[in-house]
Amino acid sequence: MNEIKIEDQKKDFKNWTLPGNSLSQDEFRTGIQKAEEGPFYTVQESMENFELWLKSREKK
Repeated sequence: MNEIKIEDQKKDFKNWTLPGNSLSQDEFRTGIQKAEEGPFYTVQESMENFELWLKSREKK
């Protein structure tokens, strides 16, 4: 299971949903291509990750 740190995701984050922010077609295309890189999980991997998350919440 590969983990992505939240800090890494937020580093290059630009909030395109706020009013007044314009977005070029190239920026849009680049954002879509970056999202398509993954991570993508199988159903089994997703279920395992969910179970691990549940167990971690039970410990608190």
